[in-house]
Amino acid sequence: MGEYDAVWVFIISLVFVGFYIYIEARPKGSNLFESISKTISRFFRSR
Repeated sequence: MGEYDAVWVFIISLVFVGFYIYIEARPKGSNLFESISKTISRFFRSR
């Protein structure tokens, strides 16, 4: 199993990169990271 570690890392990274390209290649663009940053900043807003 140890000899296939690089192959598993490559496949997993390929899935993540493919997902990122699919999200970013939409005609309208993506607001995935914008929505994530809005959610995070909502917790750290000064009250």
